[in-house]
Amino acid sequence: MRLSFLSISILIFFLLNHCAGFITQTWKPPKTRKDVNEVRVLLGKESKKQIRFKSSGLLEVYDVNDLLIKKSIDLVQINPEALKAEIKIKPQNGEISFGDIKYRGRILLTPINGEIIIVNLVNLEDYLYSVVPSEVPSSWPEEALKAQAVCARTYVIREMLNKANEPFDVSKTTASQVYSGLDKETPRTTKAVDDTKGTIIVHEGMPIQAFFHSNAGGYTERPENVWSAKLPYLDHVDSKYDQDAPNYSWEDRIASVQMNRLLASVGVGYITDIRVIKRNLSQRVEILEIKGEKGTLNIRGSDFRKMVGETKLKSLKFGIKKESNSFYIKGLGFGHGVGMSQWGAFGMAKNNYNYASILSHYYPKTDLAKIVY
Repeated sequence: MRLSFLSISILIFFLLNHCAGFITQTWKPPKTRKDVNEVRVLLGKESKKQIRFKSSGLLEVYDVNDLLIKKSIDLVQINPEALKAEIKIKPQNGEISFGDIKYRGRILLTPINGEIIIVNLVNLEDYLYSVVPSEVPSSWPEEALKAQAVCARTYVIREMLNKANEPFDVSKTTASQVYSGLDKETPRTTKAVDDTKGTIIVHEGMPIQAFFHSNAGGYTERPENVWSAKLPYLDHVDSKYDQDAPNYSWEDRIASVQMNRLLASVGVGYITDIRVIKRNLSQRVEILEIKGEKGTLNIRGSDFRKMVGETKLKSLKFGIKKESNSFYIKGLGFGHGVGMSQWGAFGMAKNNYNYASILSHYYPKTDLAKIVY
């Protein structure tokens, strides 16, 4: 069968626009952390109160040598002050509740410096079943959910490598990425995880630091402007689809009395004015001038955001103006701005970009790879 010139052109067009979805590399965990198939998620710490774990069935307790030391029906209670060595609690039905939240996997309890470190040991893909719908709405387009799944998988793999000698890999909060347990799972997000199973983002053969945030305000940020760590695959990139998001722009007012309380450590006395004196290439605030009755001081935008609080100052892409008895702030974006904009990914998916194209846009100079053991 002979192909016409038009048919060949269509075939080439199809390949060029879909080859980004092909995974051409593999990645094997290093010897220092051979098993990246189980994530250690910090659920909490306790030093005095009884720790209770529930399950609809048999719970087995194992010592540090994996010897069975106790069996219980439905409930296990641990006295933190009496626990002197590491133990694991395994539910026979694969589900265990702690603090009214149901989790997959097992529980590891480790006494460290007078505290019990409570860790959920959970399969990598099972962990992602909860993370993806905890981070983005399950109603989002399929390709945006896949992009989030690959980001989340890459992020936790990198954390597992960096924290191999620590008692846990990630926390369940925004300090790492949000993990809300089994009841948060949905069929659409579970499918996104399954469809990208084992896929991660790599740069020069290693998993990247796959930072992500809610909304970039139209342009992403370089990590060195946030955490002083320069990475070749994290740069300023346009994020034009951010503007379709409900959190693209925001405004707030902070009473002068409250602002003085928040910035008391600056040491310039009663604050009379605050103004932006330097922005970086993404138009985020780099330096602010704080003017007070006792003098003037310049501070970094990132330090100002920490003092004011991230709920008030949703991003560093903002302007500020002194009013009679308050400071008016107006800004764009939500979060630190580094890596993938979740709302940008949403917009790209709505405009028919596949997950690989979304990821290559926000993480230039990277490739997709499959984990092999």
